[in-house]
Amino acid sequence: MRPRDRTSLAEKVAVLRNPGTYRRVRRVSAIETHFAWVFLTARHAYKLKKPLRHGTMDYRTLASRERGCREELRLNHRLAPGVYLSVVPLVQRDGRLALDQGGKVVDWLVRMRRLPTSRMLDHILARRTLRGGELRRLVRTLAGFFVTAGRFPMAGPQYVDRLTCEITHNRRALRKADAGIDPERAEAVAREQRRFVHRGRSLIASRAARLVEGHGDLRAEHVCLSTPVCVIDCLEFSRELRRLDPIDEIAFLSLEIDRLGHPDLAAELVRRYCAAVDDPAAPAIVSFYRSHRAATRAKLAAWHLGDPLFPDPRPWIARAESYLRDAERHAHDAIRILDAEGSLRIGGRPATKQRRDRRPARHARDRRPEERRDGQDGNAAGT
Repeated sequence: MRPRDRTSLAEKVAVLRNPGTYRRVRRVSAIETHFAWVFLTARHAYKLKKPLRHGTMDYRTLASRERGCREELRLNHRLAPGVYLSVVPLVQRDGRLALDQGGKVVDWLVRMRRLPTSRMLDHILARRTLRGGELRRLVRTLAGFFVTAGRFPMAGPQYVDRLTCEITHNRRALRKADAGIDPERAEAVAREQRRFVHRGRSLIASRAARLVEGHGDLRAEHVCLSTPVCVIDCLEFSRELRRLDPIDEIAFLSLEIDRLGHPDLAAELVRRYCAAVDDPAAPAIVSFYRSHRAATRAKLAAWHLGDPLFPDPRPWIARAESYLRDAERHAHDAIRILDAEGSLRIGGRPATKQRRDRRPARHARDRRPEERRDGQDGNAAGT
């Protein structure tokens, strides 16, 4: 049995904060996140994973952190070539810690090229300086990635069941959150999402064959509109969580762009992407994915409550509540669009029309009022 490493996380952080640990570096800034420390020099960024377990992520051992670093390097080469450079060891030698030198390995870091903050999509949107050409380049990059990504299909009923389980998990986590998150809103969101899944089961199942091994965390702060465009911080610790419908990922990015105050750009992103890959994704499924991602983000915000790293819970409560409001709004939109556009299809035709086709034909004036409304609204698709 290997002896347990006694080097504490605090000792590692102290050494990595020191500019003398690096070659020709005068200044280091450190950023602590929920699951990692990031150390920034003028040219590079070094990421140290915390020895934590959370859900399907388990980085408590040295071996698991090495695997995670190597997976992060491999996976991010897909959308950020030239950004993720290497995995480097933190070693102990002669009683001192050093980076990338011979000795006993006590931890591993991912070394990255530092990207310009001014070119990150969230900063560009904050300045309201996004140009049409930049959006087109982003769409081309994402379309090229998803078209060539490894296929990872799932049976339709299995995909429906997976989403149903995720809705239930989000609901439970949000209702358990101890600190001011409205349990009734969390319940209402889950109820509306389950209602959509029940009524749009065939629509959801039709997406199951399109699943790929995607990015998993496609947010504006992970998009750099440099030349070439790159997307960083792929979700590396779970292949199953990267098993996604590309439209789900695009809907997530559009949700974040909308939340940054650009609803028109969010809608344009979806339109351009669907046209680029020739995917006639139903607007109802896009709204449902937005709702589902917003509920998941609310859950992630709630996870920060009670964390000593974030002693003030108020920002996380506000974030969770904000995402829940978005989740509720988009769930309502998904159901409304499903009703208005006849998005639920069986055999290529709206289910409501198929059910009417089985009955003897009646003149429009002999139908009940709600049937007449169905017929009048049937041509609303695509508006």
